[in-house]
Amino acid sequence: MPTTNTEVPRPRYHFTPRRHWMNDPNGLVHHGGLWHLYFQYNPEGPDWGNMSWGHATSPDLKHWTEHPVALAHRVGEQIFSGSVVASRTGNDVLTAYYTSAFDDGRQAQSRATSDDGGFTWQTDPGNPVLDRGTTAFRDPKVIRYDDGLTARWIMLTVEADDRQVLLYASDDLASWEHLSTFGPLGATGVVWECPDLIMLPLDGDIDDPRWVLLLSTNPVGDEPDPAGSSMHYVAGRFDGTTFIPDSPELCLLDHGRDYYAAVTFDNAPSQEAVAIGWMSNWRYAHVFPSKPWRGAMSLPRLLSLRTVDGRPTLVQAPPHFVREHLQSTSPTPIVVADRATDFPLTGHSLLELYWDPATTGTLRLRLRGDVDAFVDLVHDPRRETLCLTRGGPAAEAVHPDFPSTSTVPIPGDRPTRLLLSLDGPLLELFVDNGEATASNLILLGAGSVTASLEAARPGTVHVTAIEIGMSTNIDALVPAAHD
Repeated sequence: MPTTNTEVPRPRYHFTPRRHWMNDPNGLVHHGGLWHLYFQYNPEGPDWGNMSWGHATSPDLKHWTEHPVALAHRVGEQIFSGSVVASRTGNDVLTAYYTSAFDDGRQAQSRATSDDGGFTWQTDPGNPVLDRGTTAFRDPKVIRYDDGLTARWIMLTVEADDRQVLLYASDDLASWEHLSTFGPLGATGVVWECPDLIMLPLDGDIDDPRWVLLLSTNPVGDEPDPAGSSMHYVAGRFDGTTFIPDSPELCLLDHGRDYYAAVTFDNAPSQEAVAIGWMSNWRYAHVFPSKPWRGAMSLPRLLSLRTVDGRPTLVQAPPHFVREHLQSTSPTPIVVADRATDFPLTGHSLLELYWDPATTGTLRLRLRGDVDAFVDLVHDPRRETLCLTRGGPAAEAVHPDFPSTSTVPIPGDRPTRLLLSLDGPLLELFVDNGEATASNLILLGAGSVTASLEAARPGTVHVTAIEIGMSTNIDALVPAAHD
């Protein structure tokens, strides 16, 4: 019989620290044949605090090895979010910029360098090197700008409370000149965090380059939005000095409840735009019942810009290894009707569905495990929505705001492809190869999962199911310093 026990299995093909608290990804860089993931980390316990940079590497974005803390908090200073860039001059030096959060409330940008491939770091004796004397100046993201005429480094930071992105330029990764300020824009009652600016050719046309500004937004104030933190983006133009948006609106980047602070890797192979986000929400991150770890990263996502319904849309495709798994097995046609068809999953699964809603009408997929909780996905072609609901007593026990329904816009007049990545408590949906996504923490227990599929009218759903074994060796997640 299902129980309200909220035991949370460790994900198998997403990164989690061996133990303790983790939030935002930091310093994403590809260097020396490795993908380096730094992250906000408390090396001393399961709650937010003592912010330092943890460190992990992967050769393929699937298998991860955790390393000792890269940048440790010190007396009077915590190490908040930032970025790392690889040298473009042929040497092996990596440069990190991060926010120094001082005990007096001031936030400023500091610098560190590594000459051993990112495993040890030397902080600049002149830190902080960029200081406005304010209390919410944070999250430096350094990118390389090169239009063929001008090549220089651009740093994006936020004045979080003011909902502004401040842009700076440097020729030497040492001294910085303020260029312009973008914002405020969109909803009030939030802070802006973790900006990123990426160049993507529209519809693959290299002669039509566009720029996409990523922003994470977190509700603040006396009565913050119970939906909690989320991510947005805006497409536009960037001339090396000023970002001009195409529209004065922020677009929702992910339609779920648990995708935040995503940024891209510097120096990725083939100039791909590869992003990773933190899969949690500030409303309940502190009480999610995973142990001895708390915090997980999303799947890496390959970003592109495609015209959808007449507007440039950020498309987020799953990583190459996911597609390789799916291509290893042929789809199975399943005839569904108003009586559910059940099939088992291990709970660490890739599940791809392809169907024509003109035949099936409303399609429902329910996931149940060995705890008293459920996940429902309902595609209503008339309303052109996919509703993702998590509920049940076990979900209610986490936090009052944990049970929820997220709505994803999805066409109802054409065949539809839906990819589910289910990795323990991590559920990520990719609609039509990433035209829309939704990411949620879920609770289905530590055992197997039953998927139940039904439709309003008899029809065929083509199902590809892949079970994934342990990709990350927990023994490779070495104890961090200061345990």
